Amino acid sequence: MLQEVTNNQAEIDSVAVQSLQANSSRLWHWLEYTYVVILLGTLTQGPVNKIWEGSSQVDPRSIEITKFATYILIQAPAFFLLVRRGISKPLLKGPIGLLLLFVSWMLLSTVWATSSSNTVFESVTLVLTCSVGLYLARSFRLIEQLSLFFVAMQPGLIFSWYAVRQKWPVSIQPEEGNWVGIYFNRNSLAPPAALGLLAASALLWVVLVRRPKWWAAFAVTLIATTLLDSYLLLRSGSLTSVGSVVVFGVVWLFWTAIRWWHRRKKISPRQMLRGVYPSFLLGVVVTTWLGFRFQSVVFDRLGRKIDFNGREVLWRFSWNGFKDKPIIGWGWMSAWRTEKFFDREFWWALTNNYWSHSAMMDVLLGGGVIGATLLIVAIVWGGARQLGSVCSEISGQWAFAATWFVIAASTQESFIIGNHFMLVLLVSSVIGFQPDKNTDVFSKTITPAQV
Repeated sequence: MLQEVTNNQAEIDSVAVQSLQANSSRLWHWLEYTYVVILLGTLTQGPVNKIWEGSSQVDPRSIEITKFATYILIQAPAFFLLVRRGISKPLLKGPIGLLLLFVSWMLLSTVWATSSSNTVFESVTLVLTCSVGLYLARSFRLIEQLSLFFVAMQPGLIFSWYAVRQKWPVSIQPEEGNWVGIYFNRNSLAPPAALGLLAASALLWVVLVRRPKWWAAFAVTLIATTLLDSYLLLRSGSLTSVGSVVVFGVVWLFWTAIRWWHRRKKISPRQMLRGVYPSFLLGVVVTTWLGFRFQSVVFDRLGRKIDFNGREVLWRFSWNGFKDKPIIGWGWMSAWRTEKFFDREFWWALTNNYWSHSAMMDVLLGGGVIGATLLIVAIVWGGARQLGSVCSEISGQWAFAATWFVIAASTQESFIIGNHFMLVLLVSSVIGFQPDKNTDVFSKTITPAQV
């Protein structure tokens, strides 16, 4: 009898311990979700700019340092969590390794950068923000990433809508009436609005397919949020983000068609790797070239002019600067702070410019052919690694569509920089996500050895 009582007590204790561990694990997950939402919301930069806006009028230089310190502090836990969870050696032999080489090269460029005092800081923040993207990719499943991006974008957008409604100072650009909200300008409000509506749309796709409990309430909420985010995007007047959303949609539809053909056994995994994916990349290159080739025509039709005050002259300067140092570049974000760089025609039109208004140009200018090659190969290899998830995950198209959404937006803005959520989105999309428990066997048909 005593032995039976002892055994029963042991079972009760075991159940109690397991229950405590389960509750502790759930609490940790929710705390981590909350942290990531705050992290991504902070990296939209609008909340930080608004907090320090008044103080910057007193001492701009000190407040700039304070802003960067805020970004570093909010990203530090993600970096330490990534280090704690680690990256296995096999994963380093792929796009993750190339991305780490890319940011390492940019950090090394400090050695030959003319403006090393500036580029050291820019390079360190690039490494840190890239690590945040790796942390997201290595820690969360696709549905979790979509939810985190969706929720993180909404507070800043809601406050922006409120700021406009309450007529807060500089919430609307006086010249053209474009909405800014709590952000710096229209091109900093538009990307969070675009990502918010895209993540909401992808989640809506999941909800309609899976039909979870309370799916109707989720669907109504997501539709309402999509409408609000779309409204804010349009009122911002940012053609860059609108065009990037169109790119997202085209890529999503392309891979949706590939999913349809594959599930009807009309395309094999080998054909996807050897035929479909190279054709997709070729189509992207040709479309991009055509977009730049006929950009002036498009702008003329829209009633906008590209003159010497526009981005074309910035890109011309960047391209000429790249040709001066094509192999190793000027050092990450160093050229625009180097006097010799401005020793060319129309230098007078570019005062107070510190970047190219194109991440592609900034990568070429800062890291040369070596830096650009590392980044391009990482993106292409990352896409090849994720061909399986396109068909195995309900919203598997997200990885490709989000990647090219960021790249399209980065042709007009310098989004591939430290302390910015768009770099986090790019890295997490290129690397992917933790596999879902419901993933089917298709994801195993294309192995790392094949790519």
